[in-house]
Amino acid sequence: MSSTTPDSSRPSMSDQPAPSLGPVPLFDRHLKVISDSYLNFFLERKRIEEVYVGSLLKLYSKVKSIDGGLDDLTELSTARRAWSEVIDNVEREAQTRQAFLATLTSDVVNALIALKETQDRTRKRIKEDIKESINSYTDYAENVLPKLKRTYLRKCQEVEDYKAAAAAPPSNIQGTPYPEQGAQNVSSSWSNPNLSAKPVVTAPQPLRPLDRKPSGSAPGYRTRSPSTSATFSDFAHHGKKQLNQLITFLDKGGNVRETLGVRSENHSLRAVRTKREADEADKEYRKGVHWLETLRLRRIKILDNAYISLGNFIRDYSSTAKIVLEKYVDNLMATNVTQTQLSEHARSVIKKISPERDLSLAANQIPRSLASLVPKPILYYNYNVGECNDLIFGVSLVDYATSRGLSETEIPRIAQLCVDELNKRGLEAEGIYRVSGRHAVVQDLQHKIERNEAAFKFNPLTDDVYAVASLLKLYLRELPEPLFRYPLQDRSEHTESRVEQNQISQMRSKIRRLPAIHRETLRAVVEHLARVAARSEKNKMDIKNLAIVFNNVIFGEEEIPKGGDLLSVQHVNDTRMEGLILNASQLFEDPPSSSSPPLPAVPVGEMASTYQYGSSHTKVASVPPRPQSLKREEDFHPLLPPRPTSSIHPSLRANPISPIGATMDIPPLPRSQALDDDQCPSPSSDSRTDYQIVSRPSSPLSQSPRTDTDSLCRSESVRTS
Repeated sequence: MSSTTPDSSRPSMSDQPAPSLGPVPLFDRHLKVISDSYLNFFLERKRIEEVYVGSLLKLYSKVKSIDGGLDDLTELSTARRAWSEVIDNVEREAQTRQAFLATLTSDVVNALIALKETQDRTRKRIKEDIKESINSYTDYAENVLPKLKRTYLRKCQEVEDYKAAAAAPPSNIQGTPYPEQGAQNVSSSWSNPNLSAKPVVTAPQPLRPLDRKPSGSAPGYRTRSPSTSATFSDFAHHGKKQLNQLITFLDKGGNVRETLGVRSENHSLRAVRTKREADEADKEYRKGVHWLETLRLRRIKILDNAYISLGNFIRDYSSTAKIVLEKYVDNLMATNVTQTQLSEHARSVIKKISPERDLSLAANQIPRSLASLVPKPILYYNYNVGECNDLIFGVSLVDYATSRGLSETEIPRIAQLCVDELNKRGLEAEGIYRVSGRHAVVQDLQHKIERNEAAFKFNPLTDDVYAVASLLKLYLRELPEPLFRYPLQDRSEHTESRVEQNQISQMRSKIRRLPAIHRETLRAVVEHLARVAARSEKNKMDIKNLAIVFNNVIFGEEEIPKGGDLLSVQHVNDTRMEGLILNASQLFEDPPSSSSPPLPAVPVGEMASTYQYGSSHTKVASVPPRPQSLKREEDFHPLLPPRPTSSIHPSLRANPISPIGATMDIPPLPRSQALDDDQCPSPSSDSRTDYQIVSRPSSPLSQSPRTDTDSLCRSESVRTS
């Protein structure tokens, strides 16, 4: 049997797998993905959501505390109600986010943590099993099995040595005096496995015969065993304690003597025993190889199970990731749907905001609040009459209209009262506006109307028309801003213009640029003066006389230029006031509703169609007969009678009975053409047919009673909003 070297089949540490291979690194990589990617994201998402929910709740509490101090016990406006719903939606959103946070924790984070912990335990168990199997296999392959193999080979070599010794011829016994020496030679040959497979075995030397009776003259025997006498002498000295040593020595001596006799028998026995030991070593070695294979298969089985566990981990990891992400997205969608519903609810409440209702709600509180804030007015105290509630004289028309909230069609009450009173009683009063009223009466009327404008009324028995006319002139003259500011230089330039239509258009454009209160007051005064001029046969006040009186009253006082004189100013040609009175119907007529071209002339041989009087604004109950057509010169320039020889000096009014409406027969205003909706009748017609105009109901806006049913010379007898 040849011997083989065991180093070629012995595993080494260089054959071990690299640390980056195997199931454990794959476990580590997937667990790192779960931990660093999924769990880190969802934990950070959870933290952000917790911070957001906390911020929402903090904001809600803060705003609620602020609104609790701002909103009093009164009824909330629609805007504040909508705001309250928007703020409540913040709390609802926080509750929705809390539900999303709970589902994120239970369905996502906890599931990933459970998967990680379970697979981490599996990884640790697999790692321990693999480590144990590797260590067991390596230790057995590198330590135990080589030892068994060396024992087996040594025993086999000993058997071969005994066989070779038995087959060899006998030689000198001195070669191997003792069996132990041969055994040492055999063992020395096995100590080095690199020796030849069949080492040379030296045959035992033949035993020398021993003399049974040793001779005393032979010193060789005495020197060969000198310890016998010493032993007995020691025995004598030591006594019984050395008895065992003596017996042992005698046995050795017997063995030595018997060695040469029984050497052949011991050699056979040792060969058999060595053979048996070799067989046992072979069995142990075979068992060792089998156990090493068992360890190798066990290691393979552990690795297979580890990879199976890795596959289960990957499958569980993928399925868990799918379930977790589905739940996350579903919860996110549910949260967004809830958020959308909250926004739609808030939008429906916001649509209910009504500015008009909020304004009315606030308007109910404004008067009380304004009354508590506005101080009481400090009234003007007149030395003669006491406190005056209303300041009228010397107050601009714009300030008057603003303080009393007049509409664009209203005029000051004093102007309306004076015009109405003069239309009733003063149209035929001789020298009206030229004859001044008594100063004391005019001042008394001024103080009365300023003491209580709303309750003031003229008394026909005590207040003569001249005082009323003087009161109207005084009011217009004391206006800070003239009723119709028109410088004298401009008036003279436009007077020199020969084209009448251009003068009317230019004057109309100037009137339209006036403030509403100035325009309407000018209209009332000029139309009233046109009525006065129409009665010039009785009141002796033609257009020129009225223009002289009202020139400075309407247009304002003119300043004398530097280096000029009063005579040069008086000789300036100015007929603009006359033009105002003469063309009142054209200057103050409302613009046509449409710019339709004029109708063509009536065909020859056909009668012109007659149209009923009235419009959508007026109804005519009694229509006067159509007057004869008059020439324009006769229509607008009535023939005035010569000046009366009697004087109209104020001293003639010493008669206590003033000409009032009750004692004077005031004929109706003559008309020369059909009455239109917005056109004033001509002031110089001889027709005096009475008729009546029925007006539509006025608009909700307060209107001053500017139209008198007895006076039919107003171009706007009916005005609707």
